[in-house]
Amino acid sequence: MFSSTDSEKALSFARGTVTDVVSPLARLAAVLTVAVTISTAPVEACGFDLVKPERSAIDWIVEADELVIARPMADNPFAYDVRRVLVGSGAEIALPGLVSSTVRRRLALNPEDGVLFARVSGSEDGIAGSGWRIVGQVDDTFRPIMDVAFANRKQWQVGYDETRQEFLDGLQDNNDPAVRALVISEFDKMPYEMLRTMDIRIPSQDLINELWSMQGYPYQSIRVLLLGLSGDEAARNEINAFIDRVEDWDWANNLGAFSAALIELDGARGVEKLSERLLSDPGQPLDKLEEVIMAFAAINRLAEPEVQMAIDIAISDFIALRPDAGAIVARQFAAVSDWSQAQSLQPLVSQRSLSDLTGLLAVSVYLAQAREASLPVKTYSRSDG
Repeated sequence: MFSSTDSEKALSFARGTVTDVVSPLARLAAVLTVAVTISTAPVEACGFDLVKPERSAIDWIVEADELVIARPMADNPFAYDVRRVLVGSGAEIALPGLVSSTVRRRLALNPEDGVLFARVSGSEDGIAGSGWRIVGQVDDTFRPIMDVAFANRKQWQVGYDETRQEFLDGLQDNNDPAVRALVISEFDKMPYEMLRTMDIRIPSQDLINELWSMQGYPYQSIRVLLLGLSGDEAARNEINAFIDRVEDWDWANNLGAFSAALIELDGARGVEKLSERLLSDPGQPLDKLEEVIMAFAAINRLAEPEVQMAIDIAISDFIALRPDAGAIVARQFAAVSDWSQAQSLQPLVSQRSLSDLTGLLAVSVYLAQAREASLPVKTYSRSDG
């Protein structure tokens, strides 16, 4: 987040750059807009979050304010009865929903099993708007997972740490479909920097097969990122084929994930392909290309110098071709607190290349933050590397 000191410096910088190119009325609007942007816009410090993941089963166990195990009532097998309270008082809990015939049969055959319900205070969704969710069936497969998550509730509430990462790593080798789905949902919320350190053992062909399925599509982006980290030739072919297809599309869902995967697989050559096929085409919609810049921003601070150089050159060329794209670069790199693009963005202000006031403000604030960070300026020539 920006501090009050940051706000003052950014406002001072913006006044010095914006007031030379806009009318007195617009100057007032500019200063007010910068102030609002600085005070309210969060800067995410981690990861590459292409989607906002839903709670996983482990999340429900860790975050629930009420957590109970239930079975069908003895006198009404269609209704649930609380048998064990894990979290909460357990007082007068009336669980919603009916026990399906499938669940009744399964539980009748396994008297030690149950159904795990969770509720987070203040939630009005869930079953019939009650806030209660069925997390899973507590059986021989899920019980060990539940026990580990429950034992680590306090620690895992703080954030995604190495103990949760290590636990997830062990679950990769479990071929149970429910566990595999849990692993995918957990990967989806792991910070990208941490995800890159994982030994991904899910077969690439399994990930490819699920990319376009009805069940797999909601988590397509994380499967794409996992393919990018696999180093597998089949994954490389799938990712490259997608980039080739979308060149003529006005929009491409999850293009950011596919772009990141391409860079992970092909390094600087992947960056160059994205630049040549997409960024260098003046007819490409900017909202589509922002997905590519998102990938650049996510990868840049984690990448090898050769890839960083390729990203810097690609962005410099992109901005030279389409100056108004400077706002996209500023927004995406600021979101991960990466101030490396100041050298490319500075001329947009000094040469008055930005026609849009909002874009000018976004770039000005980015430059102010870069100046505050006092990072050394990187310079590359086309002959480097």
